[in-house]
Amino acid sequence: MRATRSIALFVTLVFFVTALTGCGVSKNKYEALLNEKIALEEKAAVLTKARDALKNEYDNLLKEKMDAASKVEIVTNEKAALKSEYDKILDEKIALKAAYDKLLAENKELKGKVR
Repeated sequence: MRATRSIALFVTLVFFVTALTGCGVSKNKYEALLNEKIALEEKAAVLTKARDALKNEYDNLLKEKMDAASKVEIVTNEKAALKSEYDKILDEKIALKAAYDKLLAENKELKGKVR
């Protein structure tokens, strides 16, 4: 019986010691883990804001690039149209110069016959 009381007393003592120590988790450890969790959540919030800011900047740069590409295409098309117009005018000038030279030659020929 004495052994039973000793065992019961030992078990009760172990129970109270365990309850007092918090099953191996102290208040300081809990607070340290809680503070670490809060710090990590704050870092995650900062990183999320930074990521969102970078995404917005990327989207704006992409939009600007697309605008610039469309402007380049418009200018290229205008340049091609002006080149086509220039070539057409140059062809007309060459044809007129040939006709002028022909008329000039005929005029000289007629002047030579008249004399």
